[in-house]
This record gives sequence, C-alpha cells and structure tokens, in this order.
Amino acid sequence: MIILYDTVSAFSTFYVPKDIGRALVQSEEEKKSVDSIFDGTKTVRVKNDLNNGIIIYLHCRSKDDDLGQHSLLVGEQQAWSFQENIFATTLFWCTLVAENWTFKFDVFSAKKDSNCIDECNRSIRSDGAYFWNQLDKVWEKRFSWSIN
Repeated sequence: MIILYDTVSAFSTFYVPKDIGRALVQSEEEKKSVDSIFDGTKTVRVKNDLNNGIIIYLHCRSKDDDLGQHSLLVGEQQAWSFQENIFATTLFWCTLVAENWTFKFDVFSAKKDSNCIDECNRSIRSDGAYFWNQLDKVWEKRFSWSIN
C-alpha cells in the first residue's frame, strides 16, 4: 500500500502490487544520500580501526557545538551531521586519547575538505588518521602517529 498526501484531501490510498511498489520507491539510504547532497548536509563518521583492540576516547567540537566525549571500541564509530555555514568556515576538531597518548586534529574543515560531498568518513588506524576522498573514492592519510 502506498499513501500519497495531497492538498485536496487528507490522503488518498492506492493498492499497488508489491513488485511495482518497490520500483517506485527509493530506499531510505538512497533518499538520504540524495537529500543530503541537495540540502548541503554533511555527515562525519570517525571509526576506531585500530587493529590491536585499543579503546579510543574521542571528544569532538566546533565553535558552537560540543559533541561530548565518546569511548569507541574497535569497529565502533561516532557520527554527526551538520550544514556548513555560509562563509565556508565550518570547523570541527577532536581530541583523541588512546592508551597514554593524546592527539588533537581537525576532523572537518570546510576550507580543506572539498572532496567531502556529504559523507565525511574518517578512519583511526595505528599509523594515523585516514580521510575518505569521496570524489576519487580513496583513503588518504591526513595525520601520522604510532599507536601500539
């Protein structure tokens, strides 16, 4: 069943065979991706990809928003969505603590991250932080360190 809303009546109900209905409707993931490109929404995901079982503590913020501290087990991620400001100066930075090691880095900078259209994926690995280049579809090492 597909429900269509219109201005004439509250709603109209149409019964459509199951296979036809599937062809007419985008998946939620496809719709979200298309919508976010057009409305300018970006999503940053920071994932703990350390291969040695180390928990990372990640505290990210911007000038206006403090996202709080999150502890991420291997394979877990922290994600948030936002729209850039009209001056293209949006900046999010994080403090990363792993074992007895602390590192501060810019996780999203409107001036540096033009290759992030709507999905700004970040991978924390033992040798550094990798940023997904959405245009070229490759991981790029942005920061280097050694976490053992």
